[in-house]
Amino acid sequence: MNVLVINPPNIPFTNSSLLAPPLDVLEVATLIKKHFKTTFLDMDALNVKEIPNNIYQNIDIAVVLIDYQIPLHTTEAAEYLLELIKKYGAEKKFVLIGKTPTYFPERFINAGASIIICGIYDEILIPVLENIFNIKTLKQIPNLVICENNRIFKTERKFTQGNYKSLPIPDYSMIDFHNYMDTASMITSRGCDGKCKYCSTPYFFHQFQSRSVKDVVDELEILVTQYHKKKVIFLDDNMTISKERMRDICIEIKKRKLSILLGCLSSIAHYDKELFKLMYEVGFRWIHFGIESGSEEILKKMGKPMSITYIRQVIKEVKEIGFRVRTSFILDYPGCTLEDFNQTKNLILDLLPHEIRLHYLAYRPGTPVTYENPKEQVSGYIHSTSGSKNLYYQKEILLFLHQLEKQNYLVFIEDQDWRIYNDFNQNQKFVSMVPMKYGMCWYE
Repeated sequence: MNVLVINPPNIPFTNSSLLAPPLDVLEVATLIKKHFKTTFLDMDALNVKEIPNNIYQNIDIAVVLIDYQIPLHTTEAAEYLLELIKKYGAEKKFVLIGKTPTYFPERFINAGASIIICGIYDEILIPVLENIFNIKTLKQIPNLVICENNRIFKTERKFTQGNYKSLPIPDYSMIDFHNYMDTASMITSRGCDGKCKYCSTPYFFHQFQSRSVKDVVDELEILVTQYHKKKVIFLDDNMTISKERMRDICIEIKKRKLSILLGCLSSIAHYDKELFKLMYEVGFRWIHFGIESGSEEILKKMGKPMSITYIRQVIKEVKEIGFRVRTSFILDYPGCTLEDFNQTKNLILDLLPHEIRLHYLAYRPGTPVTYENPKEQVSGYIHSTSGSKNLYYQKEILLFLHQLEKQNYLVFIEDQDWRIYNDFNQNQKFVSMVPMKYGMCWYE
C-alpha cells in the first residue's frame, strides 16, 4: 500500500519565516515509512490547498494530523479540512489523528473520513493501516471511530499511554528545510505535570513521556552535522520538566562537543539555577516562560498558582546567567478585571523581558476552561478567540504598547509587521500580539 501523510494547509498559510517543520506529522510519517511506502506532504509549507494529482493518483490511504502536539492550525483550517475530506474521502481512505478529530469525530466522519484515532496513536496506527480494509478486525482495535455503511461505529474507549520512547527519530530527508524558518526545531517529549486550564496537553497526553538522552542528542547531531543547522529550538511543552534528564542531555552535548545555539520552552515551576548555568554552558541562549498573568488570583483560576515574587526572582537570575528571555501573557482570561490587567502590566514593566508575547485567550478542545464556558464548545473546533478585542480596557492595552515602545521595544500588532524587519541587533526587544519568530538575536 501507498500511504500519504498530510499536514493540512493552515488558513491563512503560515508565514515561512515563522513556520517550523510539523514534527508531530513527520514523526508519524517516519513510523509509517518503516512498514509501507510513504509520501509526506506539507500543504501548509507548500502553500497548496489541493492534493497534487500526481501524488493523489498513487496513494491508497491518507493519514492526516491536525492539532496533535503542535497547535498550529486555525478554526478556518479545520473547516477547510472538512471540505478536503468531502472532496477526496469517497475515493481514498482517510485516517485522522489529533485533538480536534478526537473531540469532534462525528464532524470528520460525516464529511467522509474513514477512521478517527482518538487520543494517542503509538500502539494503534500500524494495526489500523494493516487492517484498513478489514472492518471486523478494526472493530477489535480500541479508541477508533469508524464509518461503516454510512453509519458511525465507536470501538471500546480504553486509556492507553502509548510508548513515546519507541517512536523513531524523525526522518528529515522527507522534508525540505528551505520551506521553513531558519531555526531548526525538535520535539523530544510529550505531556506535562501541570494542570493549566487553558492547555489541552495534560488532559490529552496525561503523563510526561520522553525520548532517551541518546536519541535526543543523536537527533541534534544529525541537524548539526548533516543539515548544518546553527540554531535549534526544543518545542517540547516543558523541556526542563525532568531536571535529571535535562542535565544528562547537557552532559552528552558537551561530551560530543556539538557547537550549536539552543533554545527551549520551560516553566517557572521547574527552574533550577545550577541546571540553567549548565544549559548556558553547552549553548542554550534563549528561554520561554509562559507566565500568563501578573495577578496571583488569576493564576489560581488558570490552575497554575505561582508567587509573583518568585517569578521576579527567576527572570532576574535567568537574565543574569545570560539567557535571552521570552514571556507570554493572556490578557483576557475569564474573570480578568482591569485591576488584574494592571498587575500584569506592572509585572512586565518590572521584568522587562527581551521578548513579550501578548495573547487573547484561545479556547482549545478538551480544556477545562472550554468546558467551563459552554458557548465556546461550539464556537470553533481548534480554538476561538474570545472576542476580547472589544474589552473595555482595550484602550489601556494600546497605551501599554506605547509605553513599551518608550522602553525601546519594537511593537508588532499584525502578522505583516514581521515582514518589515529581517535583521536585529543583539539587544533588540520585542512585544507582539501575533506569533513571533524564533531564533532572533541568539548570539554567542
